[in-house]
Amino acid sequence: MAWTAPKVDWASDNGVGYADMNEIGTNLVYLKTHADATSGVHGGVAIATPSTFMVRDAAGRSKVVEPSAETDIALKSNVTAEAAARVVADGLQDVTIAGLGTDKVAIAGDTMTGQLIGHGADTDYTTVQFRGIVLRTTVPTAGQIENGEIAMVYDA
Repeated sequence: MAWTAPKVDWASDNGVGYADMNEIGTNLVYLKTHADATSGVHGGVAIATPSTFMVRDAAGRSKVVEPSAETDIALKSNVTAEAAARVVADGLQDVTIAGLGTDKVAIAGDTMTGQLIGHGADTDYTTVQFRGIVLRTTVPTAGQIENGEIAMVYDA
């Protein structure tokens, strides 16, 4: 059923005939069919076509093209590639940490088996950080500790 161009040159002496009513009725049916349509309306398509409305296909999908701006719709392939890249990066990080073997300290707590050397010659005293701690049996003299280190004196 197609749209029928309505009569637009009505005059006061024109009567409304059966043909006029049929044209109006046909157009009303066309408009109702158009309003109820769920596909093919206004040239909408489910494939990536410039300057058309995007509609979904029978499976509920629509196609778009590769995005070129941050605000464009992402393709599933973009999201899948990003997820895969993150898995690879996480795997490399895990391999690096695992590769340390016993040469690491667990965040949950651990016992260090070697020396931990603190940050020496650091005069930023407003930042919380690990400092070099020097344990001595005598009070240190100039040159025995560096600026930023902490000296503790104990009885032997």
